[in-house]
Amino acid sequence: MKQESISERPTRIRAVQALSEAFVHQHPDTSLDPKGYVADFRDTLLPQVSLEDFEADLSSGDGNELETKFRAAHSSSGLAVNCFAPFRSRLADLAMPMGAGFDDLRFERKCPTGLRGGRAPNLDVVLSGPSGVVGIESKLTEHLSAHRAEFSPAYEEQIRDARRDQGYFREMLRLRDRPDQYTWLDAAQLIKHAFGLARTFPDRPVTLLYLFWEPANPGAGPEFAAHREEIEEFRARVAGSSPAFEAMSYPELWRFWQDTEPADWLVRHLSDLNARYSVTL
Repeated sequence: MKQESISERPTRIRAVQALSEAFVHQHPDTSLDPKGYVADFRDTLLPQVSLEDFEADLSSGDGNELETKFRAAHSSSGLAVNCFAPFRSRLADLAMPMGAGFDDLRFERKCPTGLRGGRAPNLDVVLSGPSGVVGIESKLTEHLSAHRAEFSPAYEEQIRDARRDQGYFREMLRLRDRPDQYTWLDAAQLIKHAFGLARTFPDRPVTLLYLFWEPANPGAGPEFAAHREEIEEFRARVAGSSPAFEAMSYPELWRFWQDTEPADWLVRHLSDLNARYSVTL
């Protein structure tokens, strides 16, 4: 029987394996179970991440993340926390391509859509300041699995304000009738986040930032290029809407920070982030 090589396995499986191997290299005294999970979520944290910078936020969010998905070496919420938590006490050092001057950073923030009986979407990170708000949806390996758009009829029935005239609402109607238009991009989730951000921050400039992981060699799987193509289609379809839609990869964000003459602590943090997440498939 021919033995399957790592290079022949589906891209998402290879990504999870590579991220697990990088985790073990960075944490040689911590064990992962066969699915890539640690026993204690604290073992997944990078050196400059403190519990007080995120634990209360995640404990109040939906899904009991800290005791479930967060324990994975390939956790997208773990990536968001590992990336942004050190800024909680150093907000003056936080700059994003779409702005700076933030005075508040929260994880798993609920931004209700206003639907009766509906669960408020939880955004992985919300940054806010005098100049505006950035709501971040974080992805690690989720975009390497296929998605199908689904919406409750309540969205069309109950949204009766200015959001109904936005590109997100029109895209929702299109996907309701043709739910398989995107494969790798979870467009339905982004639309629901957009509805929540627009309602939560109606009088402030708001950006929905889709922040996604790619390996050091994104050519290793066709999903990465296809995913970027779908991002650009979605961007075009919601252009001019509120919130504004932006997308970038985590490696692109880290290069942006590297180019801003970062503080010494951030230089060390970027080194830790790259050691953990800049893997080759």
